[in-house]
Amino acid sequence: MKSALPKLEDLLADGFTKRMAASYLGILETERASGLFDADYLEWAHAHGFCAESAYAYGLSDANLGSYLSDYDYWRLWPLNDWQRIWINDKLTLNALLSDSELAQYLPRYHYYSSRGHLLPLGEGDGAGMEGFLACLRREGELACKPCNGSEANGFFKLAFEDGSYLLNGRPVGTEGVGRFVAENPNYVFTEFIHPNAQLAAIDPLIHTMRVLVLNPTGIDPVAAASYLRFAVGVDETGSSANYQAPTTADICSYNVGVDLSCGRYGGGKVVYAAKVVDSPKHPTSGTLAEGQIDCWPQMLEMMRRISLKVRACEYLGFDACVTDKGPRIMEINSHSGVKYLQLFTPIMEDARLSEYFSSKIAAIDALDEADRAARNGIVR
Repeated sequence: MKSALPKLEDLLADGFTKRMAASYLGILETERASGLFDADYLEWAHAHGFCAESAYAYGLSDANLGSYLSDYDYWRLWPLNDWQRIWINDKLTLNALLSDSELAQYLPRYHYYSSRGHLLPLGEGDGAGMEGFLACLRREGELACKPCNGSEANGFFKLAFEDGSYLLNGRPVGTEGVGRFVAENPNYVFTEFIHPNAQLAAIDPLIHTMRVLVLNPTGIDPVAAASYLRFAVGVDETGSSANYQAPTTADICSYNVGVDLSCGRYGGGKVVYAAKVVDSPKHPTSGTLAEGQIDCWPQMLEMMRRISLKVRACEYLGFDACVTDKGPRIMEINSHSGVKYLQLFTPIMEDARLSEYFSSKIAAIDALDEADRAARNGIVR
């Protein structure tokens, strides 16, 4: 017999925001209904504050339970940044903060922003309206299209112009189709479509994602604390490669390798499924060995250090970085990026710096009085 899920009011009394409490309970309910997990193990994981998919990824047991930050605590801790988190969560805001400085070199070029009934040019030489947008697309050849404040590649599309045809995710759509797509997707940014450097393209030709967690609680001493590198694998429903598939089926979710932050070496690849992890030094699709030394590693660390200092009011930054054919870039920064894949390679409670940081944040929430907890419950974005 299944045990009861935690009650919303109990999570709120424990310091959750209403937003994250509802999301956390939704994940538990989805896992219970999925049929992907052993029922007894799922119940054990949920009882200890872990999603079943996390428990399977870690090989979680009574013996190593204390090595990992629980999903319960991580969701309870949101938000780790104050209101300035909008500086990094919102791509348009981040671009505005960096665009008039030398740091702009680390972002893909931003061309347009869509609001309801309006296209806003963002780049020099980009013209007004749909006519200017189409001219930009013809000039650039391809544009990345993504929600202004989304994450995990949700809602990502590719627009292209090839051999006189307009394409959406590789399918011909014509000028009317491009216009319809833009109109149906307000609050999108349209940017340069970036490509990996030759070293990492040999493993997979689609751009990879290097997630790096940077801590900067003092505002003046940002430290890269944990990382992993994810490569695209398989194809999605549009026929395009995807680097992450939500664990809703028994198919591959992602392929990830560890990164040594001290030197930039990567390896130890793991294929992650909803309910298992398989060691795989070679990329599961291309068969290429995913091991080596990341090119321009010092420049990569310096890029993240400088940007962290620019937005120093944000103490917790989840960089999604990459090594392109034009050097290191960031695709986005998240203020509460997931920790499952970070802990696949760096169990948080085994790392002195990370353990101290998260333990202090948990203790601060535990110490809140009833009025402060009620105020925290109401944080919405």
